[in-house]
Order: sequence, then structure tokens, then C-alpha cells
Amino acid sequence: MSERSKRLQSAVLLFALVLLIFLVTTILLSFLPQDLSDLQGRKEDGSVEAGGRNLERVLSNAEEQGITVTLSEEEINQWLGTKLAGQQEGLLKGQVSYKGTWIRLEEGYLDVIIEREAFNRPHTVAMKVEIEQLEESSGRMNSQIHWRGGRLGQMPVPQGYLLLVMNSFKALAEAMEPEVSALQSLLEGRGVVTIEEEKLKIEPRDRSEDQRLMQGFQ
Repeated sequence: MSERSKRLQSAVLLFALVLLIFLVTTILLSFLPQDLSDLQGRKEDGSVEAGGRNLERVLSNAEEQGITVTLSEEEINQWLGTKLAGQQEGLLKGQVSYKGTWIRLEEGYLDVIIEREAFNRPHTVAMKVEIEQLEESSGRMNSQIHWRGGRLGQMPVPQGYLLLVMNSFKALAEAMEPEVSALQSLLEGRGVVTIEEEKLKIEPRDRSEDQRLMQGFQ
């Protein structure tokens, strides 16, 4: 075997080893749950304290009365913990159980986290959500929600990989339909959203200002 062939063989073996290490690391990270101990409102055992504000009513009142509402990460997670009860469906339903859904509020975005127990081990799937708001020429706000990838366990993944678990997030939206509808009403032309660490603020635009702007186009 020539010296060139030996170098080529060594390079191929090295590449295969690096690829193998990458694949093993990726698989391990996807099955290791992310740390949820920093989530406000979630106890160490995954439970929540009962009580707190009715967020459906809070959002509806904010939309009807045109008032500013500030929601903490703690009360959002408490509400989710008491509102939602999930059940795993499909081929793995005997080996996978639903544990909870949580929100982590960061500067400018939020993480939606679904916690499960798979084969007696904790597992998490998270999706990063951003709300983009642009002011139109009429003065009204145009709000768009963007999914910016997420995590399978501890492994960061681009948006495309999360299509595999999108049904779980759609089911979450359906279960929270009253809250989602109230939030959507706030965002339809009137709500200005600010997401900060552990805090979400929704400030509806003054209805009289909206009416004045609309009259200017009549």
C-alpha cells in the first residue's frame, strides 16, 4: 500500500470516528432532559401550587377593558399545571406518560416546554417562540408568531426537526383555546407585547386612538 493510500485510509477512519462520536453525543443529548429547576412556579417534583389568578379571565378583561396586564412566569406555569392534563397517544402510549407543560420567559422570547416520562426516564421537548410586531401605516400593530427551533432533550435543533413533534404543540393550543383566543384578540391590532426574563407584559392600544385612526381613513 502506497503512502498516499495509507494517509487517505487514516483520514477516512478519523472522519468515521468523529462522525460516530457526534452521532452518539447527539443521541445522548436528545434523551437527557433539560434542567427545569429554574422554572418559576414548578416545584422540584413537577407539581404546582393551586390558586392564583384565572388567566383566561385576566386576558379577557384586558381585551374588553383595554388595560395593561403583566403575567409572571410563576403564575403562567401555575395556571398551566392546574389547567392541563395530558395523555400520550400512539404506539408508545404504554411506555410514555405526560408530566406537564411549562413556559420559560427570556428576554425577547419564550420557551414552550413539554415534559414527559419515557421508559421510566424524564424527557423534554421545547420550542422557542418569538412575537414580532410591526406598526402599520394606519398606526395599528401587526403581530406575527415565529417558531425559532428548540431542543430535543438538551440537544438544540432547528425548526425543521420539531415538525416531528408539532402535533403535541397543536394539541396544547387546542387545550388552551379560551386563553389563546383571548390573547389573539389582544394582539389583533391593539396589543403591544413585551417579553422579559420571568415576565410577560401585554399593553393594549387605546381603543379611542384606534377609532380615531380608522376615522381618518373614512
